[in-house]
Amino acid sequence: MRKVVFLLPLLLSGCAWLAPHYKRPEVALPKTWDGVGAVARDDREWWQRYGDSVLDQLESEAQQRSDDIALAKTSLSQAQAQYSYAFANQLPSISVAGSDAYGKFADGKVRAMGQSFQFPNKTSNFGFVGGMLNYELDLWGKNASLSQAAKAGVKGAVYAQDAARLSVAAGVAKLYFSLRALDRNVAILKDSIRTQDEILALVQHQYDVGAVDALLLQDATERRDTVHAALPDMEDQRNNAESALSVLVGRSPQELIQTGIARGQEIDNLKVPDPTPSVLPSELLERRPDIAMHEQMLIASNFNIGYARAAYFPSISLASLAGVNNIDIDNLYRATSRSWTLGAAMAAPVLDFGRTQSGVKLAKANKNQQVTLYQQSIRTAFKEVRDALLAQNTASERDADNIARDEAAQQKLHLTTLRLNQGYASQIDVLVAQSTVQLAELSRVKARLQRLDASVDLYKATGGGFKASTPDGKK
Repeated sequence: MRKVVFLLPLLLSGCAWLAPHYKRPEVALPKTWDGVGAVARDDREWWQRYGDSVLDQLESEAQQRSDDIALAKTSLSQAQAQYSYAFANQLPSISVAGSDAYGKFADGKVRAMGQSFQFPNKTSNFGFVGGMLNYELDLWGKNASLSQAAKAGVKGAVYAQDAARLSVAAGVAKLYFSLRALDRNVAILKDSIRTQDEILALVQHQYDVGAVDALLLQDATERRDTVHAALPDMEDQRNNAESALSVLVGRSPQELIQTGIARGQEIDNLKVPDPTPSVLPSELLERRPDIAMHEQMLIASNFNIGYARAAYFPSISLASLAGVNNIDIDNLYRATSRSWTLGAAMAAPVLDFGRTQSGVKLAKANKNQQVTLYQQSIRTAFKEVRDALLAQNTASERDADNIARDEAAQQKLHLTTLRLNQGYASQIDVLVAQSTVQLAELSRVKARLQRLDASVDLYKATGGGFKASTPDGKK
């Protein structure tokens, strides 16, 4: 009997047969990325391809200290604890029971089952100590379904943590690129302020001698004022980007106030990685952590249906009690008699006014919701890949155009300087050409930032090197 009691949990655990058979929802997927080929590569540390050691350090710091990742780890710990609790419900519970009483049997005798038992005819101690075993037979897979749902929840939490890591890594890269772009813009604006100040001084001198009218002076003044006004706004944006990056990487308030963000490569010197995806469309479902997370939530909701259905059937519990009885002795552990009992109890639903049926409907509705969320995550993933690929193309074209425009402005400045040296141009002409170069440089920085951001979006959209676990737990 003892062997049967201990073997029952092993025989019945995992039999979640009331849960529907899980089948991944079918989704029509494209065969190619609309003419764009895929290049197989390891993208797990994709940020290293930009060639900036400072960015690499920030990414490492963020992976260790980011609040978003810490919250994801906490959610994983909660899911693991929930699974451990659900799994433990499939096994027996063993507890220690004891009692002690002080009293007296009438005339010193106890009659039971046709026999008479003689006890001391005096006030005595009556004690019992032993062990109690309780176990609910999981014939319908209720506890097994709950355990399997919790197990899927653990996997989902693992994938949610992977999604948080990818999101943080992408956020750090884009904020760092924005910071380097703003650094360059501030430097350009400071040069532009000096240029406009010199232009205004020359125009003011010409106005004073009557060589130009007040309208030209007013135009020069407005251009100078516009550049002066743009600098504080640009510096505010740079400061805000630096603070946001410090928060994202998880720095303390003291570090946030007293320690700035180190600088690495200039934005023009940052490498732009190959703009091709690393996965095929058919592989994207296994390479996006958010999709993998939503599928695990769908699997969990599938097992929850089995848990709800089990309420239609009776629950059977076993209980066993074994120990020693003691009467009027000083040492409780010197037994005068031994006893054991084995009992069973069953409770079957008869009338619950639709409570169980409502629970099943709720579980099915939750599964339908998870199906929609899973399909929505797939659509969102393919949209993000498509948008990132298109943004890569347009950003590359825009970057090339701005490089050509900047080179043309530099050439014009060079020729104007030559004309000045030969007496065919004025100093104002050179300063105006220099101002044109500065405007072209601002546009070039913006185009380069858009190209870098588009490359980050593509890495994030294709999973950033993530790969869902196979049934044997390997990646």
